[in-house]
Amino acid sequence: MGTRQSLGKIGNIERLIIRQSMHRPSIAVLLAGLLVAPGAIAAEPAAVPPADLEKQVLEIIQRYPEVVYNALRAYQSQAVRAQRRAEWQRQLENPVKVDFQGAPTLGPADAALTLVEFSDFQCPYCSRAQSTVKTLLEKYKGRIRLVYLHLPLPVHPQAKAAALAAFAAGEQGKFFAYHDRLFALGEQLVPESFEQIARELNLDVIRFNRDRESPQALARLESDLAQARRLELDATPSFVLNGLVLKGALPIEEFEEAIKLVQSKSG
Repeated sequence: MGTRQSLGKIGNIERLIIRQSMHRPSIAVLLAGLLVAPGAIAAEPAAVPPADLEKQVLEIIQRYPEVVYNALRAYQSQAVRAQRRAEWQRQLENPVKVDFQGAPTLGPADAALTLVEFSDFQCPYCSRAQSTVKTLLEKYKGRIRLVYLHLPLPVHPQAKAAALAAFAAGEQGKFFAYHDRLFALGEQLVPESFEQIARELNLDVIRFNRDRESPQALARLESDLAQARRLELDATPSFVLNGLVLKGALPIEEFEEAIKLVQSKSG
């Protein structure tokens, strides 16, 4: 039986089950997931008495457990993405504002796209997101600006110290070079790492140590944390793209979808 025909039959069964889903919602979801399953699945004819629906669905699940599992995951992912798109559409009607005056930036000041990153140097998800951010900066070069704001989480013992050290490196024009070294170490950061990286980048270490303990460093950190609280951002990484909040180390396809939404709104 061909793929389209098989999925069509499953779709008919799924529609019948959804009408009874108040009693068996989990089965309705599983069948809906089969609609996005790759390949053909042989199904019984759609004209199935309601009393036999649960039995038939369970038989399909037992015969094709891996396909059902993958289909359910795809279905759930699709639902999450749809929910996220709807939320983005709502946000675009009232985009959030971020004050990043004095924060480290990469890219032209007049770029059409501004990506504000709230991040933690010891967060493994933040580290994972760096390759995506770099790809976006390269792909949209000249059209995007990156702004880095600090959101060190209490669960990471060196995160706050790393943020203050990065500020100090920035005072000598080396914020993003220092930023890259910190992310390369990630959870392996120890107190001795900060001076070591400063020396590797040929920073004035005496000035570096003075700057990372300065009131200005603490003020920068407190300002970033206050903005994160105002935006109700309590996890890293979090991003704000032209007023649109994106949470987590999303795949690049999600960022590009958000960019298209932003561009369509401004265009």
